[in-house]
Amino acid sequence: MRLPGNNLDSISPAARAVLDRGAALFVGGEAIPSATGAEIPVYDPSSARQISVLADGGAEDVDQAVAAAAAAFPRWRATAPAERERLLWRWAALIEQNADLLAEIETIDVGMPLWMSRRMEMGATLGAIRYMAGWPTKIAGQTVDVGVPIPGSQFVGYTVREPVGVVAAIIPWNVPMMMAAWKIAPAVAAGCTIVVKPSEVAGLSVLVLADLARQAGFPDGVINVVTGKGSVVGQALVRHKDVAKVTFTGSTTTGVAIATAAAASAKKVTLELGGKSPQILFADADLNSAIDGICNGIFLHSGQICVAGSRLYVERPALDEVVEKLRAWADSRVVGPGLVPDTQIGPVVSDTQKAKILGYLSGAGQEGADIVTADPDVDGDGYYLRPTVVANATPSMQVVREEVFGPVLTVAAFDDADEAVALANDTDYGLSACVWTSNLATAHRIIPQIRSGKVAVNTDPLPYPALPEGGRRASGYGRDLGQEGLDGFLETKSVLIRTA
Repeated sequence: MRLPGNNLDSISPAARAVLDRGAALFVGGEAIPSATGAEIPVYDPSSARQISVLADGGAEDVDQAVAAAAAAFPRWRATAPAERERLLWRWAALIEQNADLLAEIETIDVGMPLWMSRRMEMGATLGAIRYMAGWPTKIAGQTVDVGVPIPGSQFVGYTVREPVGVVAAIIPWNVPMMMAAWKIAPAVAAGCTIVVKPSEVAGLSVLVLADLARQAGFPDGVINVVTGKGSVVGQALVRHKDVAKVTFTGSTTTGVAIATAAAASAKKVTLELGGKSPQILFADADLNSAIDGICNGIFLHSGQICVAGSRLYVERPALDEVVEKLRAWADSRVVGPGLVPDTQIGPVVSDTQKAKILGYLSGAGQEGADIVTADPDVDGDGYYLRPTVVANATPSMQVVREEVFGPVLTVAAFDDADEAVALANDTDYGLSACVWTSNLATAHRIIPQIRSGKVAVNTDPLPYPALPEGGRRASGYGRDLGQEGLDGFLETKSVLIRTA
């Protein structure tokens, strides 16, 4: 059966208006053309048809955006905390009022099913903004009892928290709306101004978010968006002398390059990088519930999620039953265009991504693994792949060691908890992990042994605004979300005053 592409003739007039906008940046509170005049075509993953364009910005555009952010910074950092809170709440309200439009744009641009963009990504976007909206009035330092050994002298010591300055945020294509909120909300809550560079693959929703911030009343220059290639716009932002901090979510290779470049000017850097997250399934778990959670943890959004649980380790007595349940779950999914209501699994984002994933699967077969699910390659105009379960996977296989970023789950057996932990930790990454068991004593015993930024027990690792997100080792450093996410946009200043 050949899948149809999305019927783009049936999209809403509001979405059509966004797609038909000319290529523009968002700088200093308005949409402006790029100095380069160049454009990047935007393709619908469900049909492989060009649907819009993005401005292909250059170094001159970065200079203009950073200048706008730098000019806005003194006023914004002096804005009363309660006013910053009010504007964040107003921005969230406008986003919610335009939720249907934003979800439709995200689905068309990225390929995820509409139910996911409307319910899950929109919820995560609003949750992050509203959580951070509560922080501006709660940023505080400490009073310190200063014991300076100078006879007859008295001192007062305290600390204050101050915004770092102009922030450059470089975000990926998989969930651009949510990623933009994760970067923008804590930065502006802390009193920083920001320049966002979306991926050249998908960035339409980020431009809409920036315009809604303008409508909410954010001063010109506080939030800016420059689209373009990472090798040009991203590099110019990282190297810019007036950028104080870089926050990046994306591949480990790019993150290392960013950290290296930022070190030349001692910029603060937060990196949320790749993952190869393990899932450990004990035989005593509620298997039906666990199968749903395991599959959602890897196949949601076609596996194009940083914390996707792509490596499953199953206690040996349950292995055969689990593999069969995984096969049945995966093969029963409805694959199709994101705007079709019955679609459960949408396309991957691009032909390049599809070819890369199929390459990993071909290599897995050559290395001796067994693909137990249906043919992963789906015939259609877009970039479709079926959820794929790879059994008999060994630690040395490329599909086990490298981040596939697609709907691919590898499965292997373990005999005891120590072996499970060793397998889980046998990776260069350390972003997330899941444990499935009915025995919480088992879970509590192995949680401290798993080297990752997050461990979820009997659930897939969905983000929660108050819990920090981030990794260890090749998965990066620093955190998004939670108080730690806010702290990354603040500097601590110590003050010592002699009073006598």
